[in-house]
Amino acid sequence: MKIHLFFFILLFWVTILPARKKYPQYGSLDLRRECRKGNGRCKLECQENEIRIAYCMRPATHCCLQK
Repeated sequence: MKIHLFFFILLFWVTILPARKKYPQYGSLDLRRECRKGNGRCKLECQENEIRIAYCMRPATHCCLQK
């Protein structure tokens, strides 16, 4: 079992970490900031006069825009 863990960590180290250094823009999007930039608000539930467009940080909160 330890050998499997070793190979998993080795595989992670060889593939994921170099990709993160080469392409830092992927996976670092701040959805809360993007929602505010689009004049939206992060809420648990959108009202009837609002449109839900995306999630903010957690899947439970929504980015709500005015219609």
